[in-house]
Amino acid sequence: MEISKNTKAKELSLRSLALPIFFDMALKTLSVTLNVFMVAHVNVLLVGAMSAGNQVFTLFITIFSFLSIGCSVVVAQSLGAKNANLALRAIHISITLNAFLGLVSTAFIYFFTKEVLALLNVPDEIFKDAYEYLHYMCLALFLAGIGIVVASILRVKNMANYIVIVSLITNAIVLLGNAYVLGFLSFLGLNEESLGLKAVAMVAIVAHFSGLLLLIFFLIYKAKVHIHLGLFFKLTLSVVSKILKVGLPSAGENLLWFGQYMVAFAFIGLLGAASLSVQSIYFQISTYVFLVCTSVSMACEVIVGHLVGARRYDEAYKKAFYALKIGVGTTWVIVLGFWIFKEQIMDLFDLSGEIRDIMRPLFTLSLILESGRGFNIIMVNSLRAAGDARFPFIMGIIFMWGVSLPVGYICGIVLELGIVGVWAGFCVDEWGRAIANTLRWRSRKWQNKTLV
Repeated sequence: MEISKNTKAKELSLRSLALPIFFDMALKTLSVTLNVFMVAHVNVLLVGAMSAGNQVFTLFITIFSFLSIGCSVVVAQSLGAKNANLALRAIHISITLNAFLGLVSTAFIYFFTKEVLALLNVPDEIFKDAYEYLHYMCLALFLAGIGIVVASILRVKNMANYIVIVSLITNAIVLLGNAYVLGFLSFLGLNEESLGLKAVAMVAIVAHFSGLLLLIFFLIYKAKVHIHLGLFFKLTLSVVSKILKVGLPSAGENLLWFGQYMVAFAFIGLLGAASLSVQSIYFQISTYVFLVCTSVSMACEVIVGHLVGARRYDEAYKKAFYALKIGVGTTWVIVLGFWIFKEQIMDLFDLSGEIRDIMRPLFTLSLILESGRGFNIIMVNSLRAAGDARFPFIMGIIFMWGVSLPVGYICGIVLELGIVGVWAGFCVDEWGRAIANTLRWRSRKWQNKTLV
């Protein structure tokens, strides 16, 4: 594989990278919301069946992401250091390893679908639908594994706008396809009956396949990456080590968060069905709050990686704090808007008085939580980009499991503060890690962790 040397790299800027990343994430989040809306109108129980399958799918995507994170950091630093050879080998190896992981994961879930769903305690009344959905949906894991890496390469090469094009097309396939298979296009004389979640999974496979083809097209013809098949089978241990040095701690931190959320979800389950419904609904609302900060943090990661690779440490240091100001400031304005219009937002969900009373304090608590989360996301991504991924992982162990969950249990269950107490644990975690990771960045110890 070769990257064209005749192509002049475009100047990296936070805005040019963050905007397309934001639109890509917003499109995907909106697509999920609309799909849940359509499925719920067919049969509300199917939402639970689909959610069970999506939890498993999301868990494996989180595992896949560790190679894409490691790849993007190594490639970014390599491009900054003008080491094209290392960048090329990192791209090949990451695609090969994620393709292998995708195949293994697909085979595992396909042959052990029942056992996986049994571990999730999926109720009998939706088990058959959940089985059909996950049994076929897992076939998209192989495609998603490769697609994640290719998308991360396009972002590192300042071509995130092409990912938005892919997202627009794939989400259109999903929405129109699901509208057809779920019977929403009957007024056009098309399918009049719902074909079930099996058909929804088939639509997802078509969308993932189409998206992967488009991503590869942009990788070759826009990013000017020429593929040599033989290099996919040449695994250089030194390059694998660099990728895993960042990737493994990053995956570990993501899995720590996933586990923390599941345990906290179990705590809230002890509070009753009303609190559990509030948690599910408000978590979906909160995903829209931190979209901006997440997109800014991903853009910052690319830029810091390039600067660190070029040994321009002072610029990297300042860029991270500039991103922090933009990301956290914007997030706080958004969450303030959500707090001001909380009654109107709850009206959209047609919630009962009991549910509203439980949910209302979370809007206030989010003013504290989301600003801390913003600090944390940007500082963690900056440290990863510099090659210092181990420190955020250690902080994750300490604060997510050593502080957040005990505080959440004591406040929420023992002191009977309810869901507010559990979310107080989230606040302590986010702000604790935010302060620790910010101090780590200020210490500049990350300058000794450079990968190239």
